[in-house]
This record gives sequence, structure tokens and C-alpha cells, in this order.
Amino acid sequence: MRIRELRIENFRKFRQPLLLTGFEDGLNLVCEQNEAGKSTVLEALRAVLFERHGSRSDRIRSFRPHGDEVAPTIELGFDLGDARWKLRKRFLQNPLVELEGPTGRATGDEAEERLQTLLGFARAGNRGADDDSRGALGLLWVEQGQSFVLGTPGQGARRTLEEVLAGEVGAVTGGQRTTTVLQAIERSLAEYQTPTGRPARRLLDSQEAAASAAEDARAAQAELEQFDSVLERLEAKRNELRRLVAELDDPEQHQKLAQLEADLDRARTAGQALRTAEALLREAAGERARLEARETARRDLRAQVEQAEQAATTARAAANDHEPILETARQSEKDANAALETARTALRTAEERRLEVQRSQAAQARQRALATAFLRLDAAEDIAVQLQTRREALDANWMTPDAHSELLNLEQTVAEAHAAASAGAAVLLVELLPSAPAVKLNGALIEGSLRVPISEPQSLELDGIGSVSVMPPASGEPAQARLRAAEQDLAAFLANVGCATPLAAKEAAQAHRDDTQAVVLLAAQLEAACPEDAALDIGAGLEILRGALASETRPGASASPGIGAAGAEDVDGAWQTARTAEREAEGRRQAALDTLQEAQIASVKLTGQVERTAGDVSRLGEQLTADLDAMDDAALTAALDAAKTEESRAILARDESQRAVEGLDETALLQRRDTLRKRRERLVNDRLGIVGEIAQLEERAKTLGGAGPATRAAAAAELAEAAAAAHDRLKEEAEMLTLLAETIRDAQRETARRFLAPITQRVAPFIERLLPNAGIVFGEDLRPTLLTRRGREEATDDLSKGTQEQLAVLTRIAFADLLIEKGKPASLMLDDALVFADDDRFEVMLEILAEAAQRMQVIVLSCRTSAYRGLDANRILLA
Repeated sequence: MRIRELRIENFRKFRQPLLLTGFEDGLNLVCEQNEAGKSTVLEALRAVLFERHGSRSDRIRSFRPHGDEVAPTIELGFDLGDARWKLRKRFLQNPLVELEGPTGRATGDEAEERLQTLLGFARAGNRGADDDSRGALGLLWVEQGQSFVLGTPGQGARRTLEEVLAGEVGAVTGGQRTTTVLQAIERSLAEYQTPTGRPARRLLDSQEAAASAAEDARAAQAELEQFDSVLERLEAKRNELRRLVAELDDPEQHQKLAQLEADLDRARTAGQALRTAEALLREAAGERARLEARETARRDLRAQVEQAEQAATTARAAANDHEPILETARQSEKDANAALETARTALRTAEERRLEVQRSQAAQARQRALATAFLRLDAAEDIAVQLQTRREALDANWMTPDAHSELLNLEQTVAEAHAAASAGAAVLLVELLPSAPAVKLNGALIEGSLRVPISEPQSLELDGIGSVSVMPPASGEPAQARLRAAEQDLAAFLANVGCATPLAAKEAAQAHRDDTQAVVLLAAQLEAACPEDAALDIGAGLEILRGALASETRPGASASPGIGAAGAEDVDGAWQTARTAEREAEGRRQAALDTLQEAQIASVKLTGQVERTAGDVSRLGEQLTADLDAMDDAALTAALDAAKTEESRAILARDESQRAVEGLDETALLQRRDTLRKRRERLVNDRLGIVGEIAQLEERAKTLGGAGPATRAAAAAELAEAAAAAHDRLKEEAEMLTLLAETIRDAQRETARRFLAPITQRVAPFIERLLPNAGIVFGEDLRPTLLTRRGREEATDDLSKGTQEQLAVLTRIAFADLLIEKGKPASLMLDDALVFADDDRFEVMLEILAEAAQRMQVIVLSCRTSAYRGLDANRILLA
């Protein structure tokens, strides 16, 4: 399985859409700071694959960004084998799931089930997916803080691995029967030692002495092993330095680099030549295709001309055959019209007689109704005169209620403006002496004294002396302007309503209200005096009544006698007979008319078809003539042959350029050259580091070797053997039981080793590179249980966190290799793994990961940018 792209929206910290693309088949590295969202990306991948889209568990609700009621949405593109798949899931709001691939598109539960079958995992429970349901991918995708856990694989993952290993583990190693026998032996052994391995009463003292001596021996042995370890590491570093120097000085590498540079130059030149040849080929092929299309169009045009001529001949023949049919339909229509006219003349005579009788009977009832109507008209005319007088008064009065309200508002505005202008205006005070010369203000003569507010410029003229101009202060100009505007608005309003003063306007408003009330009362009276008259077919209203009676004569007291009932019935019977005959004649005339119309329509269609086909023949002939004038058949054939020849030459040139390009992939050559350069740079840097490490190891070996660790270890071993011999005499039976129990356990382990050989064989090379001379033992539950090195077995639970983490990662790589070889989907994903590894082991682990990436897709999520800086990997940013 290979991930290609991932889109996340409304998922925890990613409220806005996040699109991750560029995932490659090999090693992919996502290095970002803490809280950038790396672990959220892994959680989104787990959710889109393993969680049910319709679930509303607390775990699913936790996918929402804090405080937002949104729908977490994830889209994933991935490859399985050579097939591309696209998966989309939305949770909580309008949940959905869509899976598209080579087998089509699936939605809902069908998509969930198809996804489970593809990737080999089980349906998630009510609380969400867990290690048991996620299958093998859940085991290989290691979340933050779980990389050092050496736990038992979940049920789904274990079932997949067991299927690959072909069988159930318990059946191979003896199962429950062997366990029962082993438990019986342990109960017998408890008489000599506790279940935890501690000695019982008789063996306690001797065991303590043997334990003390053994501890001394172990300490001495540890010093010896430390010395051996330093020597081993020193030799390994010296060998590594020799290999590194030899590789740096290898002339073959220099030759490869020079050859790659030369190949790159040739590849660029050949590529340009190929692009030129392909452009010429496209041009020649386009010209050939254009001429072939013209040749085909000319053939089609000739065929269309021939078809149009045939169609025109057929249309003319059909039009000639239709003429007799049209003439027969015209004659039938004329005969039917004559019969209908005779029937209508008889009907008109009967209708006139019938109407004469009806008019005579209705005349008497009408005279009575007219007399009553004239009386209502007389009363209504009196009311109408009064109503008209009132309405004329209303029309002449412009002081409506709205106008009255506007008047009050204008008066209020003038008063407010006047008060504001007076409050801030200057005052001109003139006091004249009796002997003073004539004085004029704005052209008007002043006598005695005068007091004038200055709201506008004033001119004071002194006879025989001169003039004085007084300007209003600038601070009062806005108030004066508002006052003038308000007075102008009031004056304009009074002029519009035809009133000289505001008081006259208010009196006109009161008169308008009185006339309005009178108009309402008189209109109601007039309406009651002029109701609708159904007998005379007169509607309600004075005008209708007046118009209806205008042409009528007021009835007198006498009336003429009417026609009898028997005579009216005879007249009505004659009318019914004439009416029936007219309807029959009209039906026959309509049938003849329909036949004529159908014949005429057919004639029009045939005429149009004749004209249309003649036009087609003319148009197509002109097109063919114009095409031949532009290029006749011989010229077209010659041009097409020349174009085909030119295209053949272009194909030969293109093929020759392609052969020159074959084997010269410019991108691959450039990548190989850059890889050689980077590798040489890394080797130069690594050589300096190894020289320093060798110096340190040599100094350490001198320090440990001078203290004689081998002699001390031998002496301590002799003392331990003596103490053990004394103790052995007391625990002979215990040893027999212990031996039997151990024999059974060894048999179980050996059987498990043979059964688990595929996994052990794959992980062994990794363990050897990380921990020289060490091996690993798996339990029946596929969990690493023991680490063996230098003849000793150590429980994996007792190892350091760093070693446990490294073993857990290596085990997962081995599982992934096994699954991929058997055609199962697998990829490796590590979130902040190897955080407990020292520098040496970290480098070894990176090398192993890089090699594994050649067989599977590996995605590493980490915040340690500096630690992975030298790693040759595809880097992806969370941006």
C-alpha cells in the first residue's frame, strides 16, 4: 500500500483545508515543530480508514475542532498494487463515505465493507477502532509514544500474520496438554523453591552463598565483557574507516561521475533534436490530415448533389399528382357553402318573426319599469346637484389635512429660526438731532430715531457727508440664512394653496373638513337612490341611470295589446326547425372546408419541398464548383501525395531521434549524478567522526586492559563453582525437576522458533547490525519475548526503553516484509519514533529504514529536524 495524497478539513486543529501531496514510494519525511499537527495527520489517516463514517461515539466527536459544530472531512488517495483508489469520509453532519477504484464506485456500508476486504481489517466497535480491529496496518502505523511498546499484536493483525505463516500457533507447540504437564512439574518443584525461583527453607542458606559467589563472578565477567566490547567496537570502527577510505579513493567512482556528466550532455542534445523532429512531424501530419479531410468532404459533396437532384425530381412528381385532389376539394367546398347560405336565410326569417313576438311581450313590462325608474331619477338629480356643489368647493380648497399639517410644521420652523436669529443678531440704533441733515437707510428716509436688527447688509446715507455700510456679524449668518429659508418655504406654501396669510389658510382647512363630511353623507344618499335595476338591465349609479333613461320617453297611462300564447308557440316551433336545418348544413360545410384545408396544406408542403430541393441542388452545385475552382481533383491528389511523402520523411527523422535518445534518460542521469555527489560528501564527513571515535576507544581499551580483568574473572568463577557444588548436593531433586521443566520449555521454544522462522529470519539481520552477536526469540503470540547475546537470555521487558523501541521498530519492519512478500497491503509509519536511541544506534536505524524504503513506503513524522537533516528522503511540509 502506498499513500499518494491526503486532504483534511475541520479535523481537530485543522479547521481550514490541509492538502498533503507528493508522497513517494520510498522514504517520506515530515519534519515540523511540536504542535504543528503531525500526530493529527496520523490520527486522520487512522480515522478515514478504520472508523465507521456513521459513528457518533465520543472518539468521533473528539475529531471536531474545539467549540465548532462542523463535519470532520478526510480524503485519501492511495495505491494497492498497480491500482489507484480514492476514499472520502465525512463524520457527524450528513455523514458519508465514498470509495472509487478499478472496480467502480461504492458508498455507504458497501464502501466500508469493500475497504475492509481490500486492507484486511475488521469492522470498528461502538467505541471506535482499536488494535484488534485495525489489522496489520494498525500494527505498522505507530502513533506517538507507542513506538517502544513490545506488546502482543491485536487480533486482526495476529490473524493476518498467522494466515501468512499457515496455521494456528497453539496446535504446533503442544497446546493445553503440554501446559498441564508443566504445571504439575512446577507444583513438585515448589517443595524446593518458591514459584518465583527463590529457595525454600533447606536451600536458602546454600543458595545465598552460591548467589553471593555468582554475583562476584558476574561482576568480574561484566568487566571482562566490557573490555571485550570495547575491543570489538574498536575493531569495527577500524574496519569501517578502512572501507570508507577505500571507497573515497576508488577511481571507479570518479570515472562513474565523469561518465554521468558526459551522458547528461548527450541526453540534452538528443532530447532537443527529438523535440524538433516531433514538431516537424506534427506539422506534416496536420497538413496530410487537412488534405485528406478536404478530399473526403469533396466526395461527400458530390454524393449530396446527386441526392438533392433525386429529391427534386421526386418532389415535382408528387406536386403534379396532388393537383386533381385539390380541385375536387375546392368544388365540394363551394357546394357546401351554397347549401349553408340557403339554410341561414330560412333561419334568419324565423328568428325575425320570433324576435318580433318576444319584443311585443317585453314592451309592456318595460313600460312599467320605466315609469318607476323615472321617479328614482328625479329624486337622485336633486341629491346630485347638492353633492356637486360640495365637491366643487372641495376641489377649489387646497387646504387638505396633509396641507394643514405641513402649515403647522412650517410655522413652527419659522418661529424657531426667528428666535435663533434674534438671539445672536447685532442691532443698529440711530438717534437724529433736529438740525441733522437728511439720513436714509437702504434708500428710505429716517425721521427721529430708528432701531434695526442687523441680519443683512445695511446702507446708511448721510446727505452731504457720505454713506456708512453696516455688515451683519459672521457668527449670525447661519441663523439668518435658516430664517430666510423658513420664511421663503412658508411664503411658497401659502402661494401654492392660494391663501394670503396663515390664518386664512387655517380657516380654509376647517371649511375643507366640513365639505368632506357633507360629501360623504350626500354620496351615501345618492347611492341608495340609484340601485341596480335587473328588469331594465340598468346598473347601480346615477350616471348609469341617467344614461339609460336619456333616450327613453316617460311612459303614459295607455298600453297596446300583446300577441297570444298560442301564436308565440307556433312561431317558436318554426324557429327550432330552421335552426336544426342550419346546423346540419354548417356541419357539412365544415367537413368540406376541413378537406379543402388539408389539401391546401399538402399542396403548400409539396410546393415548399420542390423549392427547397431546387435550392439545395443550386447551393450544393455552387459549393462543388467553388471547391473545384480553388483546387481541382488532380491538384488535390498531387498535394495529398506530397503531404504523405513529407509525413513519412518526418516519421523517419523522428524515429532516428528517438533511437538516439534511448538509454539517455536525462532525469535519471541527473539523479544518479547528484546521488554520487551527496554520498561522497557524507563519506568525507563520516571519516572525520570515525577517526575521533577510534581515538577514544583506543584510550578506553588501554585503561581497562591494565587492570587484568581476565585473571579476576577466572578466580571469581572458581569460587562460584565451589559454592555451587555445595549447594548442588542439597538440591539434586530440585535440579531434576527444574531440568525437566526447562526441557519442556526448550522444546516449546524450539518448536516456536521453527514455526516463527520466517519472521525470525527477516528480523535477524537487523538485530545483528544493531546489536552484534545478538538474537531475538518470539512467543507463540508473535511478541518478542527474549533477547539472546553472549550466551545469555534477557527478557525484553527488562531491556532499556531505547532498546525496546528499536526492537519494536525492527519487528514491525520484518512483519511488513513478510506481508508484502505474501501480497498483503503494508506500509510503515512512525510518529516521533527512536527518541530513546543514542547517536550510533540512531544512524544504524536510519540505514535500516532507508533500505526498508526500497521495498515498501515508509513515512516518518518527527520534530527532530537536525537529527534527520542528512537523511536522503522525500520531504513533505504541513503547509
